[in-house]
Amino acid sequence: MSYSLDQNQDNSPIKNIVIVGADVVGWCAAVGLARGLQGQKVNITVIDLPTTHSNMDAVIHASEHLFDFHRLFGIQDKPLLVSGEAKLCTGAQFINFTQLHPDYFIGCDKTQASFCTVELHQVLRWLGIDNISPYSLSCTATQNALLAIPTNDKDVISAGFSPSVNLDATSYLRFMQGAARHLGVNCIKTAITDVHYNSENGFVSHFELANGQTLLADFVVNNNRSNLLFTELSQQDACQNNYQNCTALIPFDKKISGIAKVKNDAKPLQQFIASAYGLTEVNFMSHVHSITLHYWSDTTSDEQAKQYISELLPEVQQATITPVHVGYTEDVVHKNVFALGDAAGYLGTSPFSNLILCQRSISKLLELFPGNACLPANTRELNRRIAKDYQQALDYGLLMHFYSEESPVRFAWQLNLEQLPESVRQKIRLFNSSGRVGSELNPLVTRDSWINLLKYKVRQRQGYEPVLDALDKD
Repeated sequence: MSYSLDQNQDNSPIKNIVIVGADVVGWCAAVGLARGLQGQKVNITVIDLPTTHSNMDAVIHASEHLFDFHRLFGIQDKPLLVSGEAKLCTGAQFINFTQLHPDYFIGCDKTQASFCTVELHQVLRWLGIDNISPYSLSCTATQNALLAIPTNDKDVISAGFSPSVNLDATSYLRFMQGAARHLGVNCIKTAITDVHYNSENGFVSHFELANGQTLLADFVVNNNRSNLLFTELSQQDACQNNYQNCTALIPFDKKISGIAKVKNDAKPLQQFIASAYGLTEVNFMSHVHSITLHYWSDTTSDEQAKQYISELLPEVQQATITPVHVGYTEDVVHKNVFALGDAAGYLGTSPFSNLILCQRSISKLLELFPGNACLPANTRELNRRIAKDYQQALDYGLLMHFYSEESPVRFAWQLNLEQLPESVRQKIRLFNSSGRVGSELNPLVTRDSWINLLKYKVRQRQGYEPVLDALDKD
C-alpha cells in the first residue's frame, strides 16, 4: 500500500467523488449525488469494473420508496411505466405459510380505515372476522388480478393505496445511466490496480487504474464487495469490527435465480412461497417472469434447488446460483469511504431490496453531506440513520421467516419466537395485547405494513379497545 501527503486537510467542499461499481445501485447513487450536488462543481466518476454486472437480477422488486427517490431528484418515471419496463404491484401473495390461511394476500394499503376511532382490523377481530382482505382495496384488487391506480387526491378512495413496483433491471440500469450522463457523470470501464491513502488521516486519496489513469478521490462510494483489493485496504476496520452477521437469523447461504420469457402475461402481484427447500419469490412482468429461491446448502442441494424452481416455473431458463452473505455493516461511512449495495450488506428475501436501501442511504448522505474532513459528528449520525434502515428491513424480513403456531409443518429455516430479535418480539407483544405496533417518524416500514403482516403471523391477540365495549356486536 502506498501513501500520498498532498491531500488537503481542511473542511473545504468535496470536488472529486468516485463510485466503484457500475450496476444499477451505483448508477442510482450517481444520479442522486449529481442531482443533489448540482451547482457545486463536483466531479463524479463511475468506475465500471469487469465483474460489476455478473450477479444482477433480471427483475428488481422495490417498494413505494422508489417513487419518493424519483420525486426528490426530479426523475420522470412515467416513461418506465408506459413502456412496461416498470410495473406497479397491488399486493403480495403468500403461499404455504400457515394452515388457517395457506394462500393469503397482503395489499399495499398505505392507511387502514377506522370505525368509530377504532382501527378496522380490531373491529373485525372483535366481530370474529379474521380475514381483513375483503376490506382492503388493494388486497381485493390483487386477488382479482386487477391494478388499483393510486392518487394524491385525498377525496378519492384509492388515495390510501401505496404501490410497490417491479423493475426490469436491465432497462432501469439504462434509464439511470442516461439520467446520470445527462447530469454530467463520467464513466470509466477498467479495473483498479492500486488504492492510495493519505498518511495522516488514512483517507483514500487516489486510484491507479488498469488503463494507466490516476483518479483523484475526495469521497468514495464503494459499491463492489468482490473487489478484494479495494475492500481489504480501505474498509478492513469497518467490515471486520462492525459487520452484523445475520446467518443465524436468516439461514440461507445461496440463491438460485432464473427467468422465463413470456408475452403480455403480467400480474399485479408478487408471490412468496414457503417450502422445505427455502423461501421463493416470483415476480411477473409483461415480457418476463423471474424466480429466486434462497436456500441453505446443508439441507438443499443445488440440483434440488434447480429442480424445485423448474417445477414452480416450468419455462425457467438461465438459472444461476450465487453465494450470499446475509448481514450488514453498521458503519457504512468509514473515513471518506461510503459503503453501498452489497458492500454495505445483503438481507436476502426482504421486500426492501438493496436498491431501495441504496436510494434511502443516498438521500440521507445528501442531508449530512460532509466536507473534506468528513466531520466525525456527521459520520456518526449518518451511520446511525442508515443502520436503522437496515435493522428495520431485517426485522420486517424476519417476520416472514417466523413460524406460526397454526402451520402444520415447520421448515428448518423458520424461526420460533425465542429466536427473533427483541425489536421484533416487542412488536409481536404489542400486537398480541392491543392489536397495535409502534410508530416512528419516516420509517422504512410503515405501521400499516407491520399490521398487515402481523395479523397472519400472530395467532393469539386481544385487540382490546374500550370503545368496543360501547358498540353493539350485532
